[in-house]
Amino acid sequence: MRKKGQKSVCIFGAYFMLEQVNRLQTEIGNAIEAKDIEAIHQMRVASRRLRNALNYFKNCLPQKFAKEWQNEIRKITHTLGAARDLDIQIACLNELDDDSLEDKIRPGYKRLLLRLTQRREKAQKKVIKNLIDLQENDLLTKMRQFLETLTANTDGIYLFTPSLYEKAFSAINENLEDFLSYQSDIYDPKNMEKLHAMRIAGKHLRYTLELFAPIYKQALLPHVQAMKEIQDLLGEIHDADVWLGWLPKFIEQEKALIEDYFGNTGPLRRLLPGFKHFAENRTNHRQQQYNLFLSTWESLRSEKAWQSLREIIQAPISVEDAVIHLAADEEFTPEDLPEAEDTSERTTGTSANESLPDTTESTIPPKPNL
Repeated sequence: MRKKGQKSVCIFGAYFMLEQVNRLQTEIGNAIEAKDIEAIHQMRVASRRLRNALNYFKNCLPQKFAKEWQNEIRKITHTLGAARDLDIQIACLNELDDDSLEDKIRPGYKRLLLRLTQRREKAQKKVIKNLIDLQENDLLTKMRQFLETLTANTDGIYLFTPSLYEKAFSAINENLEDFLSYQSDIYDPKNMEKLHAMRIAGKHLRYTLELFAPIYKQALLPHVQAMKEIQDLLGEIHDADVWLGWLPKFIEQEKALIEDYFGNTGPLRRLLPGFKHFAENRTNHRQQQYNLFLSTWESLRSEKAWQSLREIIQAPISVEDAVIHLAADEEFTPEDLPEAEDTSERTTGTSANESLPDTTESTIPPKPNL
């Protein structure tokens, strides 16, 4: 028999998940049209945040839907991820392909851009298919209706209970320990697998910090920003590793295409200087980003950032208020909720919802000293 969720905890999680579902629904049309690559990025981030929350609040969801919802959102994340990665690669090449490049370098860059653009067009077809399927199966509508039903009439429910703090501490501490388990591996720049694993662990920690940030007021926001910086730097290192591992394979594939079309590999020679130049650029960029990562890491370590984070999550902001409402923190069975109505036209807003500040990147202040 699965464990029941506490009602206050489930309502808190429902508000966060509802926000992500709404963001997904808002961006679907833009992502299908592909007029702005930012729509793909925003949907991908929202899907990741939603998956993270679905994992921590699965006991608050109908058992027959919880696994299905998680699996379907995971598919969307992966589809969007493939398109987003190509968008980043194309943007990188466009940024480097400027007037400063020598004429002999340009053909290689143009060929890379051509092939990646062709791959991006194929990826977009998959994006369109999966997002249309998502619209037609009404998954997001079903999720929204359930979450709106769960959060309806919650004005008088105190959310920041000991149960919620316990869940937040457990989740953040577990992710922090996983993230820090890689710290002894970072001093070898060739340790690609460990650096990539640390990046993934850092991503999980960041999304978990964002999820529970409201219950700690503004205290976690500097740590969210710090994790974003670390994640971005490790991301740049990983992207460079992907480029450098992919380029030799790409050159061989291009060589085969040229030989098949022309009957010889002569035309490949005019492309090779650009390929070599780009590989050298990515090698240098990786070293720069790795050095910056180490500098940032040492700065955070000297500021005792991780010790500070542990101290923040060890105790609630308002123990007295939480204890007063402890007795009313009843257990919750999601299957007991009435059938949700379509409330897409309803304007919702409760005191509980208003107590949850937005913790997205757009509202995170510049990083102060930790």
